[in-house]
Amino acid sequence: MRVIAVASAKGGVGKTTISANLAAAIAQTGRPVLAIDLDPQNAMQWHFGGAQTDAVRGLSALTDGRVSFARLIHKNAAGIHFIPFGITGELKRQKLENLLLQEENWLRSRLESAVQNPETVVILDTPPGPSPYLHQAIHAADFVLAVVLADAASYVTLPEIEELIQAYGGLSRRPESAYVVNQAGGRQLSQDVVQMYASQLGDRLIPYYVPESSAVEESLAFEQTAITYAPDNPATIAMMQVRDWLLARI
Repeated sequence: MRVIAVASAKGGVGKTTISANLAAAIAQTGRPVLAIDLDPQNAMQWHFGGAQTDAVRGLSALTDGRVSFARLIHKNAAGIHFIPFGITGELKRQKLENLLLQEENWLRSRLESAVQNPETVVILDTPPGPSPYLHQAIHAADFVLAVVLADAASYVTLPEIEELIQAYGGLSRRPESAYVVNQAGGRQLSQDVVQMYASQLGDRLIPYYVPESSAVEESLAFEQTAITYAPDNPATIAMMQVRDWLLARI
């Protein structure tokens, strides 16, 4: 089992879109994949046909000690296995967060018990910025994929992301990490920021940039990943290249 945590220091960078499409792209290789939504916004399910998902049966149900990971796994029409966060009230959400704060290995230990196939790749979508969910994800991860935009607002968050990876990774099994630029545009400012990323990150910047694409937005409207909806789109091709880059390293 290899675990990839997808993270960002700020919202609005397309982190959930990258998470869902990465899971779909890995599934196309025939390798088993499990995508898990650790964000209380519960948005990743909509990339996988959320209208057919039991809205309650999600990660938040694990506050009930009688519920197992295996019982929460959904499978969509494309054969992708995923666990949504689930719909929960404030008290139940706080109960889950208290569990995560009390046991640092909570997520990793449950993944090791639930995932039987050693070839499985687990994709963890996380909320932006510091949180108990991101702490659990990075601590459980073998690899952290940080999503950024080609703009100044994302560039200035690099120190924060680096600090979170260091703080949450732990000393015994600190994960490797890399960055992917999403929604890359053709403007000179965008190109300049990408060059700044490359200068600072070196080979930790994935050399395939995901371009802006209306097809990615359209795919969500149809409750599909862009991998399924628009396989020949430049953004989709870039995400497949990101997949190959990651699989070669994990």
